[in-house]
Amino acid sequence: MIKVGDWKTVEEAIGSIEGVINVKVVGEEEIKEIHVLSKPSKPPKLLARDIETLLQARFNLEIDHKKISIVAFDLEEEKKESGLRPVLWGLSWKKNPQTFQVEVEIKLSDKLYRGMVTGSVSNSRNCYSLVVQATLECLNQRIGNVVFAPRGVLIQRLGDLEVALAFVDCNIPQREEMLVGQLW
Repeated sequence: MIKVGDWKTVEEAIGSIEGVINVKVVGEEEIKEIHVLSKPSKPPKLLARDIETLLQARFNLEIDHKKISIVAFDLEEEKKESGLRPVLWGLSWKKNPQTFQVEVEIKLSDKLYRGMVTGSVSNSRNCYSLVVQATLECLNQRIGNVVFAPRGVLIQRLGDLEVALAFVDCNIPQREEMLVGQLW
């Protein structure tokens, strides 16, 4: 038997239903609301009926299905989409008195892209620009065309962090956009 207002046991029971990811029961003396995050494998209406039946059979609690709020959330779809986000996989450089060579590796959708750029060591800002160029070279390999081109780099201090802002042109046929990114 459960204690009135102690809904942890009810939450655990609802959480054991197949497809339920997370549960929150709201109410002091009686259940006012039940919030459920679930996988889309079971229709919300059917899941609400399962919750009603569970509460009635196991705890002798009657609850109106209108008090049950369900959000179907596809965690697998989120994982698939995260594969589209580039990940900095490697960064190396070689510096001599006249030149600076940068190699960047970006992982995107389980494929590794490498960009390598060499330039003059005229100032530290130029070194940052070379990192941007090598990174964009990786992304352009993925796309297949020269779509991204560096416009400039701005280095700012933010407390004890040095922040690099990269200004990038995105050349798409019939239009041009400027993108801004950051690296901490």
